[in-house]
Amino acid sequence: MKLIKNIVFLSCFAVLLAACQNADTTSNTKNKDLDTILSDVSDKYAVLSVGSDSKNVKVEVEDTEDANKVKADIKHQLEENGLNAYKVNVNERNVKQVEKENRWLDIESKALAHLQENKEYKDVTYKKTDVKLKQPVTVAFVTPITKSDDGAQEYSEKIKGEVNTFLQTKDIKKQSKGDSYKIVIYDQDNQIIS
Repeated sequence: MKLIKNIVFLSCFAVLLAACQNADTTSNTKNKDLDTILSDVSDKYAVLSVGSDSKNVKVEVEDTEDANKVKADIKHQLEENGLNAYKVNVNERNVKQVEKENRWLDIESKALAHLQENKEYKDVTYKKTDVKLKQPVTVAFVTPITKSDDGAQEYSEKIKGEVNTFLQTKDIKKQSKGDSYKIVIYDQDNQIIS
């Protein structure tokens, strides 16, 4: 009889302890902040980028994900945690497109650094261009001169030659994966020199 009382007591105690732990877990999931929710979403889906401000949540996912499903999941978690004020925008991105953009961003920054090692080109800057998956990449630089300056065309051609030589190096050719490109040089007024 004493053994049965002890078993019942221990069983009740175990159930009570389990219920307390379960209640704690439930209350923690209902108090997630935005960063935690977005981190959870990034762990659950193939997320490429996440951004937010006081009113908006912007998520980019691989095109292998269903953007509507991801959006619904985010909205559900926001509502569940009392964060209803956010507008959620989820876009699918082509993975190959993103890879090409990132690859060329790195190549272009290396090309600029290479150019600026030469004092003659230290004031040349990089101009961001759109990288399209099935089109040649436009590698664009801005010079500190104007198109009408004497020697502007020659200066532009020297920059083009220097950049092209750099892009033809073994490491850069490997990194570019055979993507075609064109080099465009702008003047300080955003006019194309060559």
